[in-house]
Amino acid sequence: MSNLETELEDLLASFRDRWTRIKPTELRALWDPDEQNPFYIAEEVADPMYGWDVIEPYWKASERLLLKFSIRTWNLKCKTISDTHVVMNFIMHWDGLIKGMEDAPLGLNVRVSAIVKRTHAGWRFCHYVESPLGAFPYLKATYVANVDPGFMES
Repeated sequence: MSNLETELEDLLASFRDRWTRIKPTELRALWDPDEQNPFYIAEEVADPMYGWDVIEPYWKASERLLLKFSIRTWNLKCKTISDTHVVMNFIMHWDGLIKGMEDAPLGLNVRVSAIVKRTHAGWRFCHYVESPLGAFPYLKATYVANVDPGFMES
């Protein structure tokens, strides 16, 4: 792992920690403090969120709705785009238990693409996008996962 990937992994560890403790309102500390117009696209929300006036209420609502939550990330790739900015891509799996749905925990893999900026406090987010697989690969994986064990052996 390169030094840059190690530094970005530190940022991801803090990101995972805040979500797993169900403290997404603490995510603001992982964003560039000078960022005035952040972009945040969550896979479960239809409209992209532009600006703190939309993102922070989303994080507060998440804290109220989540009973249990965890995140794993892997396959971190990064590309330097300027002296101060890097694009990072990774896969994220989340598991969640939501109020009102206590008998049905949810989970999903999503692809994440983010732009981070080097600040005095280290790397910080300024743009964040989650993307689940499209319908066809998702449905194909569901059908493949439902094949009876031993089907191909008979």
